[in-house]
Amino acid sequence: MLKYFTEEYFKEVEQKLIGDPKWQQDTKGVKTTILLGASDQSALFLLKVEDGATSIGKVVAGTTAEFSFEGTYDTWTKVAKGEVDFQSAVLKGLLKFRGSITKILFYKDRFIRIAEVIRSVSVEF
Repeated sequence: MLKYFTEEYFKEVEQKLIGDPKWQQDTKGVKTTILLGASDQSALFLLKVEDGATSIGKVVAGTTAEFSFEGTYDTWTKVAKGEVDFQSAVLKGLLKFRGSITKILFYKDRFIRIAEVIRSVSVEF
């Protein structure tokens, strides 16, 4: 079983997104980068989307992205388990968001699919 919020875990998420017809359709014409960080574990991953092509990889501190979501490992675990809704976590400040709120709202429905895919990966917390 994969350990949550690790490089191996995100490679599995990447493969599921690549193989997901809904994700492929919804991200045609989209070009963006999203930084996902577990601040208390120094774990940073960059999701890149360009016209349906998706990649996720580990990055170093200081990497920039169009959007970023950072929180504690515990918060990410609650989101992955469905105990906390992703949007609620952002609104309550549990996940710190950086980027254009207007643009992220435009992408909202597309990014909900990421949360659905994340929940479909069997992990060890």
